[in-house]
Amino acid sequence: MRKGKRWYPTMLALLLAAGVLSAVCAVWQRHKIEAGDRRVELAMPYAELQSLARLAGKQPVEVMRLFREQGLTSVFYKEPTAEEMVQSGEFTVFTGRELLFFSRGGGEFFAWLDDLFRQGKIRAADTCFVTGKESFARGLAGQLKMKVSDVRVYSWTGEAGENVLLVCTRADFKALANMGLGFPAGFFEESKQAGLGAIVQVRNWPGVTEKSLEGVFEPLREVANLSAVAFFGDSVPGYPKLLSALAANIEKLGVPVLQIEFHPQKGFEELGVLLNKRVLRLHSADPESVRGYSPEGLRSRLLLAAAERNVRVLLVYPVWESGSGDLLRVNLNYIKTLRESLQQKGLQVGPARPRPLLSQPAWLLFFMGLGVISGGLALLLQAGIFRFHLHLFIGLAAVAGWAALLAGAPQTGCKLMALGAAIIFPVLSIQLHLKPCGNSLAKSVLLFFRTAFFSLLGALFVAGLLADSAFMLKLDQFTGVKAAYILPLLLLSVIFVGRSLGLDRFKVGDVFTRAARLGDQPVPVKWVAAAFLLLIVLAVYVIRTGTQEIIPPSALELKIRSFLEHLLTVRPRTKEFFVGHPFLLLLFYTGYRDHRFLPLLILGAIGQISMINTFIHIHTPLVISGLRTFHGLWLGVLAGLVFILIWNLIGKERGK
Repeated sequence: MRKGKRWYPTMLALLLAAGVLSAVCAVWQRHKIEAGDRRVELAMPYAELQSLARLAGKQPVEVMRLFREQGLTSVFYKEPTAEEMVQSGEFTVFTGRELLFFSRGGGEFFAWLDDLFRQGKIRAADTCFVTGKESFARGLAGQLKMKVSDVRVYSWTGEAGENVLLVCTRADFKALANMGLGFPAGFFEESKQAGLGAIVQVRNWPGVTEKSLEGVFEPLREVANLSAVAFFGDSVPGYPKLLSALAANIEKLGVPVLQIEFHPQKGFEELGVLLNKRVLRLHSADPESVRGYSPEGLRSRLLLAAAERNVRVLLVYPVWESGSGDLLRVNLNYIKTLRESLQQKGLQVGPARPRPLLSQPAWLLFFMGLGVISGGLALLLQAGIFRFHLHLFIGLAAVAGWAALLAGAPQTGCKLMALGAAIIFPVLSIQLHLKPCGNSLAKSVLLFFRTAFFSLLGALFVAGLLADSAFMLKLDQFTGVKAAYILPLLLLSVIFVGRSLGLDRFKVGDVFTRAARLGDQPVPVKWVAAAFLLLIVLAVYVIRTGTQEIIPPSALELKIRSFLEHLLTVRPRTKEFFVGHPFLLLLFYTGYRDHRFLPLLILGAIGQISMINTFIHIHTPLVISGLRTFHGLWLGVLAGLVFILIWNLIGKERGK
């Protein structure tokens, strides 16, 4: 660059520094919120507590008190369906035709039934719920009126004071069998007496209206120990048109809503925003999957969710311990051990509360974006393919576009800029530090740590740009994970292959001429085989990115993971300490001499890209991500030293 334009790199460095300082401010705010949010709520399903009570020959409230002493915080109530209420004995269900048959019997009650049929109040096709409790009948009728039409209630009182109540509707029982019918009166009394909170899971229903939403949620306002609301099914009630009405009814309850991990529900993200992000994340172990876990394995799963994914409500199911007949004692000890394990992780067991809201001011986001843009311009400057005036045009256009996104669509803009940081900084860092010549062992280690430091600037920008409650609660998500893994590898391949062929020192016409000559050259079979093997490795690398792994880890890898978790508390990523970091250290030792070293470059870059990806998971606490990265670095250096030793041994054998 000409002497008159030497101010340009200095300006880029200053903008980068301003962006880094802005990102540090945003990340520090996020860290303070995470540090103050350490309370985890332990809940157990009501049906499971009932089962334990029956097996132990105790009353449910007595069993609840025992669990509360060991750390249980709340009881999880799933809204019962019509079929479940009938099975539990709350009601008996008959068709109108069956009641008509009974009405032919003798006695005052049957005469009353016969009168109802004669007056046309009960029809043969009706579904009739029969109970002796007026409160149950009134509650059931109220819920049915919100969800179906033509609901009638009839009451009969005998001479001895006995009551029989009929709740009749034209709806077929098959249609009602899986429909939630509200919570019977007194349903939460046992948990209240035991000093536990009540979490309710409300079922969705067809034909939701504003009136039916009000009717379903109004009874919940009377629940004194209500602590949170969850939803059952693949969408929340009222989705997509009545989310505002649903939010208004939940606000009247004054409790947060629960986001069930790994079970996305349509409309929940919009509902969370409408509720001003009063959201708690819940991890639920499905009863079927629980049977495949040992108590120790299940406890580790729950601990991981609370400590590493900011889950604040753990739905705990009872466990079975082989050879023990005292199931209640086993599970009381299980809850106690889980509470102690959480405390060892620095977490407190108690009623969970939504964390304070976090959002970044526009001016701070703007400076963070300037830092990312300056990194991109520095990358173009290093490549040397654009003239100075074009550099200025690209820079000004990027700044103008960033400002427009902040003004019109800040969430989208932050995600795009975070993707830019994830792509730019690992490429820039490797390009700055990797040269054709090799280095001594000590200098190779130094270059490796310098490269990691510059790459982590990208992680800092990602963490700062996405430091918002919407991302932390997964109400909004970074969607460019695959691109953040693949694009840096493509850019590095183009840059270093071009560098090794000398294409960066020629004009555009020469570039195409040399590329055409390269295409005419014969390729040895060993390089074709190596390229094919590398493609397989990269395919597995891309497929196994993300939380849901399509290709599950092997039994050996699971054992290694478990060992590292117990040894280091936070397990580093395998692709970093076992693949990326060792190969990059080896490449600094050998130097990138020509395009034959491209496989080493691609494998080595995986570690730098993965470090940034660790911080893309915003729901993971910063401390956990930092520890994971730290452990990956020092373990990767140790593995890299072994790789270099093997490289030298192979070199000596070939020399002989």
